[in-house]
Amino acid sequence: MTTEKLDKLETLEVKKVVDLFKSNGLIGLNIPHFESRSDQQKMVANIVDAYNENKVALIEAGTGTGKSMAYLVPAMYWAVQAKEKTLISTNTINLQEQLLHKDIPALAKALNLEIKAVLVKGMGNYVCLRKVHESLEEMTLFPTDEQQELQKIEKWAQSTNDGSKTSLSFVPTHQTWEKVCAEGDTCNRDKCPFYKNCHFFRARNRAKDAHILISNHSLLFSDLAVRGVSEKGNGILPDYSRVILDEAHNIEEIATDHFAWKASGLFILKTLARLITTKQNKTFGKLPLLYRQILRMYGHEGPKDVQAILNKINSEIPALRRELTQITNESFGCYAEFINIIHPPEEATDQSGLEIKENKLRILQQHHQHPSWKEEVIEQSQDLIKLLKKFIQTLHSLEADISSLNNEKLNEQTEGVRSEISALSNRLEDTCNTLKQFIIPEIPPSKVRWVETKKYRQQEHVELIDADLDISKLLVNNLFRKFPTTILCSATLTTNNHFKFIRNRLGLVPGLMDGKPVTENQYQSPFNYQKQAILAVPTDLPPPSDPNFTKEASKAIFAAVQASQGNAFVLFTSYSMMRYCHSLLEKKLENLRLPILMQGQDTRKNLLHKFKTINKSILFGTDSFWEGVDVSGEALRCVIIVKLPFQVPKEPIVQARMEAILANGGSPFFDFSIPNAIVKFMQGFGRLIRNRKDRGCILCLDSRLIKKPYGKLFINSLPNCQKFFVDTPSMYKLMVDFYKKTYYLTKQ
Repeated sequence: MTTEKLDKLETLEVKKVVDLFKSNGLIGLNIPHFESRSDQQKMVANIVDAYNENKVALIEAGTGTGKSMAYLVPAMYWAVQAKEKTLISTNTINLQEQLLHKDIPALAKALNLEIKAVLVKGMGNYVCLRKVHESLEEMTLFPTDEQQELQKIEKWAQSTNDGSKTSLSFVPTHQTWEKVCAEGDTCNRDKCPFYKNCHFFRARNRAKDAHILISNHSLLFSDLAVRGVSEKGNGILPDYSRVILDEAHNIEEIATDHFAWKASGLFILKTLARLITTKQNKTFGKLPLLYRQILRMYGHEGPKDVQAILNKINSEIPALRRELTQITNESFGCYAEFINIIHPPEEATDQSGLEIKENKLRILQQHHQHPSWKEEVIEQSQDLIKLLKKFIQTLHSLEADISSLNNEKLNEQTEGVRSEISALSNRLEDTCNTLKQFIIPEIPPSKVRWVETKKYRQQEHVELIDADLDISKLLVNNLFRKFPTTILCSATLTTNNHFKFIRNRLGLVPGLMDGKPVTENQYQSPFNYQKQAILAVPTDLPPPSDPNFTKEASKAIFAAVQASQGNAFVLFTSYSMMRYCHSLLEKKLENLRLPILMQGQDTRKNLLHKFKTINKSILFGTDSFWEGVDVSGEALRCVIIVKLPFQVPKEPIVQARMEAILANGGSPFFDFSIPNAIVKFMQGFGRLIRNRKDRGCILCLDSRLIKKPYGKLFINSLPNCQKFFVDTPSMYKLMVDFYKKTYYLTKQ
């Protein structure tokens, strides 16, 4: 199929696109090691139809189906024919890099197409030349380590081709990068003196003539949130016409987070610090910079109205800022104290491996009647709101005073810093509005509010969240009905082999879609799970509710990793159980020379690198290791799922959604908990077999899988592998025999 022929067509011809994927097609003939797969061809036809007929397509494609090529080819040809961009959104950077650097170049070459694909990053990933210039003016006021980082960034900013943080030769601290990164609300666009050389807008200009945009789910939903209240062209991302969401199984969670309103004490304090702060008897920030710029123009003996402006910056605002800092700490401290009264915090570990203590409390009507809430939380919050308003009004009056000077030269020289002060003021105003909303006693049935605290070492971070309980209407209005075609694909979209759960959660139902067609298709993995994998469930372990479960489970883990000789993932659902098992097994495994790694000891990236490079290693992980991890070959030959991954009903959003299902006459357990757990379970299962040479054992130590009626729903959702329900000694023998019999697979 040639580009010239496509230009004359109103739609893509399904057969011609599908034929490309046959063994004698352009892809089969030009891409080494390509295998023609019937399910991949069916998926291609499915996607072409969605483009031609303006449909939403739900697609579950098992590992190895070749789903990325299946959606890329229609997207590429559609861009050539219709001159319409497709945005491809993924959940992981690994898949983005695979699409950009491997799949798209290979397909473009094989198909003889000139295709331009661009990885679109958020504005905060780029350096802002204006902010670098302004920071240099203040640099002598910064601590020495920040000065050194700024000097390196300034030198790099003059020579870098893309201005992206990833091209820096070092990783700057968050505090330093925040001083120099581009931001949407502080940007003057074409009014900025550095606009012509702006790295962000250069990147956006490069994206204008791209055929394919590649992004991540977080950036996509941030873009949709902005577009929901803005006119066309004012989104975070460049304009696009069609959307493909790969790794789409978790978009409800990501969308909920991005459409939520949030307020935190740390955010207020950081915003204030950017405006004005004092360290080591040095005052710096945007307001002191504005002060110096005005002083340079008028001197110390300027007109009275100028003196009044300088006095406001130098005296009135710092006094308000000190008072606001104190009341912010007190107010958010009250929230932390209140939720600790209700129940104590739990230990956890963040992505960087730092130990934290976290606590979450869903705010209910009854909490508004609690004495501590009424007498402390509400009073302190109202004081904070009042002072925030006063501070914001003072910033507005400052801007009005400067504007009234009618000094064009001053306006020109101070435009950048004044724009930034205005943007920071608007952020404080948004926080103020969220605070006002949060303390209103009447909580709408459509909302869920909670307070969340995280304690890193001695620093406590308190955040208030006001989220939509059901984001299906938001997704339908801002995504599914807004764009002609939306493709949602993943290896795990169904539960018990049907799409009912995800369709209901995302709003892909007739009552909301207003006649827009939605298709659903399931394509099986081409891998031979009967030969490559077994699922084993020990029958002699107590149920997870038994006090002895963790001890007994650790014995089964020990037996299993001996049988596999390491190279194993052990997936937990809680940090406390993971740590306890680790303490029970660490010495035993070291004595067998089976290196043990545990989440929290290092960053996720470093742990995975160690696991892949250290033979016979064992990795203990929780939530973030259940998905998005690709370890092929003998480096991973055993996956142990300690417990079925039911979401914790104490999570505010989970609790509220389960209550809503019950109120509507449904079953929270069967309609919500089980389908969510099945998707997670399938993701954990999917870590093992990544190609035709992989082999291994998946163990589930949770006896509910075979003893509870709903266990069949989990098992029915898995690929067709051999399944064994035996005691632990038999499991060990079974595994040893399996590894001996399948050794030949590793030599293919």
